[in-house]
Amino acid sequence: MKTYYYPENLRASVKLWFWSIRDFIIICAGIVLSVIVLVNLWNILPFAWTGCFAFLTIRTDDMAIIDYLINAFRFFVLADQKFECRAKGE
Repeated sequence: MKTYYYPENLRASVKLWFWSIRDFIIICAGIVLSVIVLVNLWNILPFAWTGCFAFLTIRTDDMAIIDYLINAFRFFVLADQKFECRAKGE
C-alpha cells in the first residue's frame, strides 16, 4: 500500500473553503432557489434560511458550529450535573 503525505494519507474529508462539499452544494442550491423565490414572490425568507444553514455548517478542525451547539446543549441540558457544597471546616 502506498503512503501519501497529503492530506492525511488521502483519507481526509473534502472541503471547499469552510464547508464540506455536501454542505457547499446544498448552500449553492439554496442560493439558486432563494433567487428564484425572490424574483417571483418577493420573499427574502429563503435567503435567511440559507444564510443560517451556511453559518451553522462552517467547519474548522472537523467540527461544525452546529456540532458545537448540539454538544453544548447535551452537556448543559440533558446531562446530569452533580454539585457538592461543603463548609469551610470540613
